Amino acid sequence: MRLKEILVHLDQTPACKDRVAAALLLARKHDARLRGLYVYEGPRQQDPAAELARVREAFQRQVEAAGVASGWVAVDLGFTTISLVEMLGYQCCFADLLVVSQPAAEKGGVAGMARLLLGAGCPLLVVPLANCPLRLGERVLVAWKAGPKASRALRGALPLLALAEQVSLVSVGSGGGIGIVDEVSRLRDYCSSHGLAAMIEQIPRTSLDVGEDLLNLAADHAADLVVVGVHVISRRGRLELGEVGNRLLSQMTVPMLLAN
Repeated sequence: MRLKEILVHLDQTPACKDRVAAALLLARKHDARLRGLYVYEGPRQQDPAAELARVREAFQRQVEAAGVASGWVAVDLGFTTISLVEMLGYQCCFADLLVVSQPAAEKGGVAGMARLLLGAGCPLLVVPLANCPLRLGERVLVAWKAGPKASRALRGALPLLALAEQVSLVSVGSGGGIGIVDEVSRLRDYCSSHGLAAMIEQIPRTSLDVGEDLLNLAADHAADLVVVGVHVISRRGRLELGEVGNRLLSQMTVPMLLAN
């Protein structure tokens, strides 16, 4: 099982180059096609054709240097009522993975990520703003807590886990209601059925919150990818990430594969 279609969001921010570089690491590893998606609003730009050409040229330079098969999609939202997040979610219908950047600290970034997680039809790979990965998917830390979110994240990550050198599934805090021994046994059987020799660890809670514990564990394991299912909550009519997701996205140092 390998990734075949990877979609990367393109824009004109400084983070775009690192985002494409991370996507290329996976595209080469999986022999997948990398499709660039540029969503813009023509009426708000001075010369939309020239700006589109610059984005496409920069993308083509990177993929040609990496020797990766590529594709291109450009969408002008200037005369529609569709938002960027909605368009990204729609384009996910035709991809195995969407690569985006860590949301910026300014207002609306994390809320946009919450909406994207709810609307995306595939897992999201989120690349840190401050750290371009030199390797990706070789040492993977999977945050596990029996439930639909962690399960969807694990299943979505299976193509990456199959090619990883080391996979660690960690559960922070007490076990689930079924009983931790039975849960670990069933989780080990599930991984084995997919050919994964995963290490399964139960980690006691510390005085820190779960998000900080996971970030520390990622550093301890020298992980280059963290897989986690995150909660999206509604607060006063606004969608927000849960406490763990907020912590991970605000302090992330390695790429993260997220699912809801």
